[in-house]
This record gives sequence, structure tokens and C-alpha cells, in this order.
Amino acid sequence: MNFPVRIHKISQLIRYSVFSVAVSGFTMPLTASAAVSYLGVSSGDASSNSAVVWTRAVDGTASANLTLWVSTDPSLSRSPIIITGLATDSSKDFTLKVPVTGLQPGTVYYYQFVGSNNELSGIGKFKTAPDISTNAPVHFGFSGDMDGLMRPYALSSTIPAQNFDFYVNLGDVIYETASNAGVTSGTAGPNSSPSVTLSGTVPAPSSTGATQAQLFNDYSRKYREQFLPVNSGGQNGLQQFYAAQGNYTLYDNHELGNRQYINGGAPAGGPVGDMATGAGVDARVQANDVNTTGPFINQSKGFQTLQQVYLNYQPIADRGTINAPNDPRSNGTKQLYLAQAWGSNVGFINVDDRSYRDIRLKTAANADDTTAPRANNPSRTMIGTTQLALLEQTLLAAQNAGIIWKFIAISDPIDQIGPIGGALTLSNLPSFGSGVDGNGASSPYSPVSSDGGKSWMGGYRAERNALLKYIADNKITNVVFLTTDDHQNRVNELTYSPTGDTENQASYVKVPYTFEIVAGPLGATGPDFFVNHTFAAAQQLANSIYNAQKAAGIEPLGLLGYPGLLNVRRENDPNASSTPSAVDFYSPDTFNYNALDVSTSGRLTVTSYGITATAQNTAQEYNATTNPARPIFSFQIDPAANSTPPITCLLNWAETAYSKLFLPAGAPTQVQLPYTYRYYKNTNSYVGVSSVDNHVYYLGPNGVLQDVGQLSQWLSTAGCK
Repeated sequence: MNFPVRIHKISQLIRYSVFSVAVSGFTMPLTASAAVSYLGVSSGDASSNSAVVWTRAVDGTASANLTLWVSTDPSLSRSPIIITGLATDSSKDFTLKVPVTGLQPGTVYYYQFVGSNNELSGIGKFKTAPDISTNAPVHFGFSGDMDGLMRPYALSSTIPAQNFDFYVNLGDVIYETASNAGVTSGTAGPNSSPSVTLSGTVPAPSSTGATQAQLFNDYSRKYREQFLPVNSGGQNGLQQFYAAQGNYTLYDNHELGNRQYINGGAPAGGPVGDMATGAGVDARVQANDVNTTGPFINQSKGFQTLQQVYLNYQPIADRGTINAPNDPRSNGTKQLYLAQAWGSNVGFINVDDRSYRDIRLKTAANADDTTAPRANNPSRTMIGTTQLALLEQTLLAAQNAGIIWKFIAISDPIDQIGPIGGALTLSNLPSFGSGVDGNGASSPYSPVSSDGGKSWMGGYRAERNALLKYIADNKITNVVFLTTDDHQNRVNELTYSPTGDTENQASYVKVPYTFEIVAGPLGATGPDFFVNHTFAAAQQLANSIYNAQKAAGIEPLGLLGYPGLLNVRRENDPNASSTPSAVDFYSPDTFNYNALDVSTSGRLTVTSYGITATAQNTAQEYNATTNPARPIFSFQIDPAANSTPPITCLLNWAETAYSKLFLPAGAPTQVQLPYTYRYYKNTNSYVGVSSVDNHVYYLGPNGVLQDVGQLSQWLSTAGCK
């Protein structure tokens, strides 16, 4: 069974006319001229039996009438699923998303849109998730941060060859800022992109800002540009990347304008543009640090417009709205949280950490305020109480179901870089090179040496600590947080305070069998300023950070000593395998993405692939000779030994102790929150445990759900610990 997560009953999706036909020797029609033009295709949010397919298409300047073909055959000629009666939506910038259901688990599908005059889109591909009971290998990738300054995103052209099962697009999939790809002599290039109309002001609010129409039009344009070339005959931006595999996506600050709308849980404030609320509040004022009653930014028209534009352009399923009347910041909002099992070895969780977060704190001087008592206020939240509880339930259910690796996608880092509320004192820094400005001046590169205000450690310490403590206390193992945003590739273990004393560094200990990978950018600023592209420079900087962290009592860069670590490799470091060091888990000067492989034995392999970062607005195409994509570093980890989870032990015991109720024995453990359960076909019965109250439940053929007692009592009876 899949590993879907719902916190309320979601309304049935609108059904299109769907039918399957077998056509012997059928060939898709071709057309010499096309009235319908396509921007691209994409797919995402795959489960074991469904996926969402996306396109943008226009018929001249009008909506396009389309048919969708889906097949396991790359030529789409064998037994296709044909979905008719489709049309792009002008109110959604002529985009279209189609839910495709009734699919087979662990299966690769191909798809193509066809216009009313046989105009063909490109062919896209996705894979459905293997069933949770299937011991299947999984191969997926992730990165984020695609700034128009780096179009056409040369590295992305190498991703289709990876043949990923899925890809996680981890935020900042567009930037609201200006770019001038192909600029010459100070004149805007042929594909320059102006900034959007600013959405407001920070840190203090004002009514000056974009109207609702400007938000829709400007941001829709930014998403469209990601599919277009910047050089004549060159790479069509991210077009092939989006089509190459199924995707899971989340958003970060740039999709929301990088101003007041980035704080979905903050006070909505007064009017802005032509909208009644959304101006936000002053981030320097302590009274605005926590918002418990609303109104909230996520209820403002501006936020909802930017969120809708994002959803128009991403292959994200409609999961309805959240029903949480006791949580006003979450109640009635779009549910973007997702959890999906990819077989028995991988559980993937996509967290929405923008829609509900409290305001990013600022000092009087408009710098991030990461100090107590503001940044560690226990009432501050990044993901909201409803989603935090859901995440915790999901992790525990995955552990109880025996899923080996739990991957959590978040848009901002959760590790600790610098001292609590401060910055590292770095010494013995390398030369970062020169010539970034074209005049030979020294590079302005600045190493990441502190935890910024939008990171968990920098602005939301209490909630961070509560989540990590939950993982440790419940002995949830093999947890990997996936994130981007710092525009460098690093790998860190995570620490927390078991006593909740988040301002006392000495109280911090490691979260067992848990770490974070920060990847990216796929193409954004930061690495381009590190122009001394030598291993020696990267190693010197990594050592400087490592030594400063050790001196400050912070868990240092890398996975040195992590249980089960083996086969460490790093470009230009012959000693990585025998004596790994910080640089073997670090790359500050590359555009990169990370590939993750989980084998049927449970071994995890992580590989960073990258190219040397290129300069802004130079519109460089991929060049396999002068700047090839190559492995930067890699390592493997054998998972923590999985003793039989207590719930698994109990269900195994029940099959023997109550054999007449549970037939046939050996049914797979499944998850449908809040239950971890098994279904027995022959007796038409269910038995499971609720993570809400830790009680055992039985559902027999009479359809009556029975609470049969506390889990702890049953575990004792069964001899399970």
C-alpha cells in the first residue's frame, strides 16, 4: 500500500473521461504545422497508483483543447490510457494539471499531450512508487535554487541521464529579481528579465506594493522564463529537466517575493497594493514575534495569489484544505504536506515550511535577530502545530512499519553552523580568487559562518529542538533531512538539547542516526564568487570552519565517526576513504545536485554531482569538455540495525495467538495515518495501532471499529519490547 498522509477527508478529485484502448501497431500522428504551442510538460506527486501530469499550452492566444496519452511504452503505442476533454485554463495562465489514476506500482510511464489538430507536446516520463511491501532499490535526486542570473542552468541538462525514480525540487524554483542573460556593454541582453513589481517593504510594512494582478502576471512570467532558452538554438532552460522524471516540489522565500509574504503565519497587517491586507508588520518589534490568533499572512490575497501561481506551474496534486479548527493559522489552508513510501526501504516526506512560519526576526539595524529571548521563544513555529504533529506521527509510523530510511524535505537548513545567536570566528582563510567584477578585484565571497534568521536554528530554535527530541526519544533511526538555500553543498550531523536548554551549547548531544544534506544551488549566486577553484582552497576553508566549530563546542562539518559510514570519496582527495576529513563532505564553489541510492539491503549511497560555478548573466551552455558534470564527493552508510519494531512484533504475535481472525498470516504492515495496520483478505479483518492515542484497534467483517486496549498492555502480553 502507499504511504499517503491525510489529516482530513479530501473531496474526490474531478474525474475526466478516462478509458483504455489497445491499438495494434498504432503510431502517434504527426503534424506539419501547429496552432497549439506548448511551454513544456512535467509530472509529480507520484503515489503507487497515481501521478499528476502538467503542461502549459495555448491555441494562438486562447485556451488549448487537449487529450492526454499515458502508456508504459515509450512510443505511447501500446494500450495507452487516453484522457479526453481537457483544456488549459486562462485564469491559471493557460496551465493544466491532470490527475492520472489506476496505475501500477513501481512502473515507468510515458505521457504526451495532443492538441485538437494533432499538435504534439514533448514526451515526459514518471515512475510510480513501489508498494510499501516491496523491497525495491530507489534512485532519486534533489537540489534547489534556480536564479535567472544563471540561466539556462547548464547543470540541469545532465539530470535526465540519471534516470531518477523521482527528483525533489527543494525551493526557490524561480527568483523575483532581474537578470540580463547575454548582456553586452551594459545593454540588456536578448533574454533579459526585469524584476517583478515589489510586493511590499521590509522590515517595516507600507501600503506600497504590487497589486494582485501584478503579482499574478509578473510571477507567471518568471515561471514561464524557466522553460525558455537564452541563446539562439541553446538549452530550453529547465524544460527537459522537468520532463525527465516525476518531481516533488516545495517552495521557499523567492516564490513568495522575499518580503512580507514569506512569513505565512505572521500577522497580515493592513492594505498593500489594491488588497485589504498583506502589508505585514514590523519584524523589529517583539510584539510581532508570535501570532496565535490571526489574521495571518497566509489568509491575505497577495499570499494566496503567489501560492496559486506557484501551484499553477508545479505538478502538485490537489490534496484539499486542512481541517484543524483549533489551529487558526492552518485551518482552511491548502495542504501541501505529503508523505509517500517508495517500497519498504524509503519513506519520503515533503514539508511545507513557508505557509505557517512566524515572522523572520530583525534587529533595529535590520539584521537577522537570532538571539534569545526572541529566537528561542517556545511559541514560535516554522511549520505550525498541526503539521508538526503530522510530521511526528508520520516518522513514528514509518519506524513502526519497518521503513528503513526516512527522508524529510525542508526548504531551510536545520543543522547548526555557528554559535547560538552568533557567528564563527574563522581564521586561516584561503584566497577566494579575483576577477568577479571583470576588473581584477578580490572576490567578495563570504563563507557561511552563522545560522541565519530563516533557518531552524537561527529563528525557530524551540520548535527545532522539540522535533529533534521527538526523533531521539522515540528511537526513530536513519533520518535524513534534505535541504538547500545556503548555496553550498555540505553534510552535517544534528544535535539538540535533551533538557530543552536551547541556549546552553554544552547541553547539546547528537540525534542518533540522523543527519542533514544541504545541496545546491542548481544555479544561483554564491559559488560564482568562489573563483579559486582548487581543492586546496576548498580544503582550507573546510578546515577553518571545522576548527572554529570545534572550538565553539559545535558538532563540526562532516560525518566523521558516523556509525555505518564507509567508502568516502572526494574529488582530488586520495585520503578520503582511509582518513576522511571535513572537505570530503563539502563543496563551496560548484553548482550541484545530490543523487541518493538505497539498495535492497538498505545501504545508502550519496553522490554530489556538480560543475564549476559560472559567472552571472553569462548564459553559459553545458560544455562536457571544459566544465563537465562530475562526482564531487560520495559516501555510503549502512543503516542502523533494525530490531523488529514493537508494533511489528505485536502484529506477528497476533497472527499466532488469534490465528482464526487473521488469515492468511504474513500480511504486510501498512500505514494510513493515524494507523499502522495489517489487512487480512481471507477473514476481511484489520488490526492496527493508532499513533494518536497509542491504542490497538480491530475492524472485523461486521465493519465495527473496536478499541481493544492500550498498546503498552498488549506489548507486555505479547512479550514485545
